[in-house]
Amino acid sequence: MADILGEAEALAKAMLGGGLAHGYPHVARVRRYAWLIVEAEGLSVDPLVLNLAVLLHDVGRPLGEPHAKLSADFAEAFLTGRLGEERRRRVLNAILYHSYSYSRRAGIRPLGPEALVLSDADKLDALGIVGFTRVFLHGCETGRGVEESLRHFEEKILKLRPLLHYEYSRRLAGELEGRVRAALKWFAEESGLPQP
Repeated sequence: MADILGEAEALAKAMLGGGLAHGYPHVARVRRYAWLIVEAEGLSVDPLVLNLAVLLHDVGRPLGEPHAKLSADFAEAFLTGRLGEERRRRVLNAILYHSYSYSRRAGIRPLGPEALVLSDADKLDALGIVGFTRVFLHGCETGRGVEESLRHFEEKILKLRPLLHYEYSRRLAGELEGRVRAALKWFAEESGLPQP
């Protein structure tokens, strides 16, 4: 178990780099959120499935979009021969399900709590001051302007809480969302740009 997790972690670090927005630090934060959810909710999960899904959920992002599908394809190639079929199927399902837009479009349904936990944990990292910062960093990386990044908060970030599956996630999201709203207010005051 330790070997495959170490290899998956090394792969994620190599593929994603050290950027705050979508690099390995994002994966580490999602992993921390995932285990906080498991503990707070008293969930019974397969630790190997959850850890692999978290480590590999964004490895396809450097390849383009839809990143959930590309990450699952990449993960499948990595896991074949290293992990049994049932566990591999659940890891891939969690990766595909973590993206709300992709899973809705592709009709992906969660196969177990690992998919629900990864989905919530990934969304929690889009909130708070870290999430606020990630929006602008991603905007810089993709050529998105400041006004478009501000619209992104209203169109997506501030609509995440109702998509969460667990009470603990929704409660924490409420706190983190409050920080985003405060940061947006201060940003508007300092920049002179309208608050979304």
